[in-house]
Amino acid sequence: MPVTYLELENFKSYGGKQRIGPFQEFTSVIGPNGSGKSNLMDAISFVLGVQSRDLRSSQMKDLIFRPPGNTDEDLSASATLIYKAEDSDEETRFARSISTKGVGEYRVNDRAVSFAKYEAALAEIGVLLKGRNFLVFQGDVESTARKTPKELVQWFEEISSSSDWKERYEEAFEKMQEAEENARGSALKQKGFWKKKRELKSQKEEAEKFKALVDSKAELLTEFFLWLLFHIRTDVEEKDEVLEELNGELEDSSVSVEEATEKVRLAKKEASAARNVSSKLDKKRVKIVAEIDQAQPSIIKTEEEIKNFVKKIAAEKRKHAKIVKESEAREETLENLEKEIKEYSETEEHLQQEYEELKTRGDVALTEEQEAEYERVREAAAVASAKPRHALGSANRKLESARVKAAGLSEEMKEFTARKTEASNKVIELTERRDKLEEVRILCFPSFELDDIICTRPTHIANGS
Repeated sequence: MPVTYLELENFKSYGGKQRIGPFQEFTSVIGPNGSGKSNLMDAISFVLGVQSRDLRSSQMKDLIFRPPGNTDEDLSASATLIYKAEDSDEETRFARSISTKGVGEYRVNDRAVSFAKYEAALAEIGVLLKGRNFLVFQGDVESTARKTPKELVQWFEEISSSSDWKERYEEAFEKMQEAEENARGSALKQKGFWKKKRELKSQKEEAEKFKALVDSKAELLTEFFLWLLFHIRTDVEEKDEVLEELNGELEDSSVSVEEATEKVRLAKKEASAARNVSSKLDKKRVKIVAEIDQAQPSIIKTEEEIKNFVKKIAAEKRKHAKIVKESEAREETLENLEKEIKEYSETEEHLQQEYEELKTRGDVALTEEQEAEYERVREAAAVASAKPRHALGSANRKLESARVKAAGLSEEMKEFTARKTEASNKVIELTERRDKLEEVRILCFPSFELDDIICTRPTHIANGS
């Protein structure tokens, strides 16, 4: 620890001479309120040049210790900081004193010095009074956090003493900018000179290449003209020989020219006749193609109608089978009801006959009870037979309705069958017509396919479907 001891004399609450220390690498000052902890920190701040406003006093003379009852005005207070260098055992004593008259004094190693020298001596050991880099007072952390970036930069410059070099820095910066500007100008000039030098060198090389090419061209032209003259002379001699041979061949072939002319005339005549025949056949081909195209949609439409008729006939057959089945079921129910009615009728007739026989027999008389029983049985038979009779009537009506509906469906089936037969006949007729047209096409145009002729019809027609 560079600071080893602190000696105080009549400073605030420390009366007389007091030696505080030694201080270690980490020193903590503890004690109850009013024991002098804050005064110790004020003493360190005082000896390091801090002003009175930062020492919890309005003026410097308030830092002097006054014993009770002492009215002496000639009092003073002092604080001495003993600093020991880390690399040697040499000690340096920094002292500061103040009197009641407000006169202060600074001493370094017991020798009075000015505040500037005192400040410089502290700066040599790293204590900067302006930057206050030696103590952190209460509220300094909060005030530092509230500083603006510009204030922080100024504070860092004060701590590092860089603000003392501001003028020299600005002057050197201006000189540097001026030197950089001159260097850029010189570099641009040098760059222009090098560019001009390269351009001149390139122009010189191009001129030398051009001169060499011109000389080479002259030599080549001379050789070319000599070669051309030689070959022209050779060609003239060869052409003369060929001309003589052609004249001989011309005399020999003059006779055959007339024969060839006659053959050409005949061939032109035959070609004209063939063109006429071809034109007629082409018109016929176009007509056949048009008929095929016209017939093909009718075939497709008829086939679709046949498919629809077949579907409708199948649906009507299913309906007819369903109606026949219902009719059979109702006929069976009708037979059961008729049988039941017949049984009730026979029972009623039998009872009626017995009643008539009893009535014809004068010696037999029915009692009132028998008469009542007879009436009851007859009414019961009538009631019992009423429901079957009603069901029989309803069944007869439904059966008649089903028969009428079946008859209508039969008529529709006959109509659909007739239309199906007619459509089938039409399909057969159109198919035969198409086959005949195909035979005519094969006879007239054996080298053409139907797909080549009819290029605008649908694919299923072209494939013969």
